[in-house]
Amino acid sequence: MKRPRRSETGQAMAEYAVALPVLILLLFGMTFAAFYAFRAAAADWGVFITGVAEGAYDTPATSQARQSVVWMDIRNGLTTGGQENLRQVQSQIGIVTSHPWLFGLNLVEAHQGGATFRLWRFYAGPPTGEIE
Repeated sequence: MKRPRRSETGQAMAEYAVALPVLILLLFGMTFAAFYAFRAAAADWGVFITGVAEGAYDTPATSQARQSVVWMDIRNGLTTGGQENLRQVQSQIGIVTSHPWLFGLNLVEAHQGGATFRLWRFYAGPPTGEIE
């Protein structure tokens, strides 16, 4: 067997020392991205479920639907508004927050969106010409 040269001993340790911080940053980046995607999905779910509950049922159903949203700040950011004469319900979310983080950096999180639900299937017949 060929023995490594004296100048090549410890090369694996140097490569490991260079690659380890990059791998750690990659792991933390993927974790933060997954956490943000999960919160964004919860915000989208909240817009959908509160809009459906507001349009299909009465107010207690809307408050029960809000309880299915995991995070309190997302739950409090949901708003709904119905328009009886136009047979539609609007469900919206608007959250913009900033939290101090490492090295004086601020983490900014923003969830904004909305949906309009047309309620023609909960009434007899399709909608009349009152909706554009």
